[in-house]
Amino acid sequence: MMKLAKIILLFIVLGAFKVVSQTEIASNAKGVFISKDDKGAILLNWSEQVNKNQFVLKYVEFDDYGNRKSEIKTVLPTLGMQSHAESMAKIIRSAKGILYVVFRIKTSNPKSRFGGHIYYTMSTDNGKTWHKKQKLVKIKNTRSQSFYDVTLLSDGEVGISWLDSRKLEKNKDGSTLYFSKTNGINGFVKGKPIAGSTCQCCRTEIFRDSKNNIHIAFRNITEGSIRDMYSVVSTNNGHTFSELRRIGKDNWKLDGCPHTGPSLAGNNKSLAAVWYTGAESGDGIFFKELTKEYTAFENKVLLTATGAHPQMIASKDEQFHVVYEEFYKEKEKLFSQIVLHTIRKNQTLKKQIISQKRTDSDHAVITTTKNNKLFIAWISVIKGKSKVFYKKVG
Repeated sequence: MMKLAKIILLFIVLGAFKVVSQTEIASNAKGVFISKDDKGAILLNWSEQVNKNQFVLKYVEFDDYGNRKSEIKTVLPTLGMQSHAESMAKIIRSAKGILYVVFRIKTSNPKSRFGGHIYYTMSTDNGKTWHKKQKLVKIKNTRSQSFYDVTLLSDGEVGISWLDSRKLEKNKDGSTLYFSKTNGINGFVKGKPIAGSTCQCCRTEIFRDSKNNIHIAFRNITEGSIRDMYSVVSTNNGHTFSELRRIGKDNWKLDGCPHTGPSLAGNNKSLAAVWYTGAESGDGIFFKELTKEYTAFENKVLLTATGAHPQMIASKDEQFHVVYEEFYKEKEKLFSQIVLHTIRKNQTLKKQIISQKRTDSDHAVITTTKNNKLFIAWISVIKGKSKVFYKKVG
């Protein structure tokens, strides 16, 4: 009876498992990303294949309620950029109204066959015209930069984190975590190293909390090739950063690249992290609310053992909303679906399917609207075509 009661309770908690209507916005696409400006307006971008070997960034604007207010726009200086679901291209608007688009162009070389450089372009007329692309790192003979993230800072400028092939210590493993910020029309200036020996192929996460602290989370490499999540924080708008702090005590020993980064979110009361690990101590996506001291060694919560690539947002009601792809079999065929997982005080409140059944759906992103709805976008492969979908939930 006890086992049956648990099954019934689980069914009630997960009873919202249903297909939710969705809106298609583009085809031949990868790598969706969402940003919000200082007024709450939403920018949704993706990488779209325009010929056999080339991608370009396209985007659409929505108002602060998540209502579409523009046609699809193309950023031509990005033509030829790399398309990558985990290290996706990104658009963001500063408080001064300047649009920045950050993207990567692959330039392999004998020392780095996966090498490439991060570029950016700017628009001061809301996307009507774009400046010539320029490198984020202008130092000569730098081999590679990748796995970047952007956020709007308290001074209205844009902050960026990325992984760089320049090493802090000779012969150390991995990459180096860097930070930079914009200075208006001067673009990104004064990049600085934050941490060394980072996992070179997992997306970084940069997040500004309600107190205007800047948090950067990333996968680190420690002795024995342990690849767990760590973070640093700046309380002075990026002038200096703290020492490294470990987020998840997973002890994931891996001589390879997971290609899955962390996500941070917070409200006025708490900050949380979500991440994937394949450790023997527990395999899957884990969630953890962080303490005021920003330590996070214990009490992580398993969300799913069959998911990957989580992204998270927090709402004002102390709830955290996580989206990820979850894998399942149907008639011996493997599919992936987008799941929205809502948590409060380390407890699951609701878990529901967002994407269409029997598709391969992945790399969802999420934000909130002015009226507290959730705005979610993702990629689904349907009949061999990769499409961008979005949906408002709530």
